[in-house]
Amino acid sequence: MNLSASLRASIEAKIPSAFAPLRRSEQSCISTGIADIDRAAGGVPLGSLTEICGSGLASSGKTSVLISLLAQATKKHFCALVDTGDSFDPASACAAGVTFSRLLWVRCGKAQSKLKPMEQAFKAADMLLQSGGFGLIVVDLSGPAEGLVRKVPLTTWFRFSRVVEKQMTSLVFLERRPHAAGCAGLVLNFKGASAVWSGKLLTQFRLEAEVLRSRVKKPSQSAGLDFSIRAEWA
Repeated sequence: MNLSASLRASIEAKIPSAFAPLRRSEQSCISTGIADIDRAAGGVPLGSLTEICGSGLASSGKTSVLISLLAQATKKHFCALVDTGDSFDPASACAAGVTFSRLLWVRCGKAQSKLKPMEQAFKAADMLLQSGGFGLIVVDLSGPAEGLVRKVPLTTWFRFSRVVEKQMTSLVFLERRPHAAGCAGLVLNFKGASAVWSGKLLTQFRLEAEVLRSRVKKPSQSAGLDFSIRAEWA
């Protein structure tokens, strides 16, 4: 028996699992409440940064997905929504089943501050992450001009991803386009397709989605989805 084999046998005698293949535990996720997305992406992962994107020029469906996610997450977790553009609609969220007693709504730009709304949003997200106790933190950056979001340095995204990976928290950024690059564990891109009307009442949205990046399920290429969401008031 050569020296390396002897050394290995000695180590295995003391620590039987020393050379066993490392099996990564399945990453816990929060369901979006939309079966097609959950099947394709595995849900929104805890301990990871997620980007949910969609065009600001027309209804992309990303807000409907956000409300569905909040409805699912507030069943079990305390959640926070950092609303940069003050665009959150409590009535729609209530109709979707969001539990408001478990939701902290941070409205940027309302209080007197020297910080601009987007700076307030990142500051608030940082404070919420450091405080702990939240299963889901959403930062809505779909309101500010795209040029401002594009100027956020990659080091900022990297720092957020490193902080959240040590916590049982999902950190979600709602944006028009993805910006965190490799710092994101999941990137979903949405765009609106046709809608279903009953007279003058909109009853169903049809959405198209792409899973651009996923660490839970890694597609060889972008995974396309085509599905519908029933309007809560229908």
